Amino acid sequence: MDTAERGALFEHELVDVPLTEAPLARVIGQLRFGTLSVLASDDGAAQSFIKALAEEYPYVEQGLEQALFFAPGQPVKPTDVGKVWRLRSANQQSVVALTNGALTLETASYPGRRAFCGELARLAGLLQTITRVPSYNRVAVRYSNRLVGEETLEQLPKLVHSELLGLVGAPLANGVRLAYTLSQALLEVGDGAKLLAQFGRLPESSTFDASLPAVPEPSWVLDLDSYEEYPDPRAALPAREDSVSAAANVCAERAHTFFRWAVTKEFLSHFGGEV
Repeated sequence: MDTAERGALFEHELVDVPLTEAPLARVIGQLRFGTLSVLASDDGAAQSFIKALAEEYPYVEQGLEQALFFAPGQPVKPTDVGKVWRLRSANQQSVVALTNGALTLETASYPGRRAFCGELARLAGLLQTITRVPSYNRVAVRYSNRLVGEETLEQLPKLVHSELLGLVGAPLANGVRLAYTLSQALLEVGDGAKLLAQFGRLPESSTFDASLPAVPEPSWVLDLDSYEEYPDPRAALPAREDSVSAAANVCAERAHTFFRWAVTKEFLSHFGGEV
């Protein structure tokens, strides 16, 4: 299917095709907010949040966030910038992270778009009840897809459209091997809405993002970070659960639209979709 048959990117939403063997390595949902005095003063509010989630997320870790500072000719210096509380589900597949500035939900076991966004909204509603956070200045949903296996990677030109291949599949002279290729594109979709797409082939034991563990074999990744920012506090995202759910679903649908535009019918069939 060529570009003309697929239509322009984001021209219309494509039909969802559930994949029983989806190559999702992780899904992340995040809400950012301004620094709150109730979280800065002591750990009381954070402990209330942890206690309220104890049944679904019984394991907790407390640490410090770190920021990395780069200077020409100088080693990278990590600097502690604040506390972070990480709550893990009983099956260790999902993590809720809270800092004084962000609420994050990450899972390696994706339950579907509506359920995932609904859980992020529920967490936001609980945080609002405890901290009285008035609004959020950024909402994001990020999907990290990773294809592995020699047989799958050999079929890559049939699984994804040419815009996503780069040099993958290009004829190479004897003795030449494509070891690494990674492309990045930032798409602006209306006022404040953006989608950052990263895609390419990685060698074994490597990753493009320090937060995504490497795998011991070559892989091809498609990472889609769909987000919306609200720089004007007067037009920020209300902290209400229904508002968060709606905004997160829009971000997730935007990422899905790009994903369906990027992959072929062969991809859908290869990973268990009925097409």
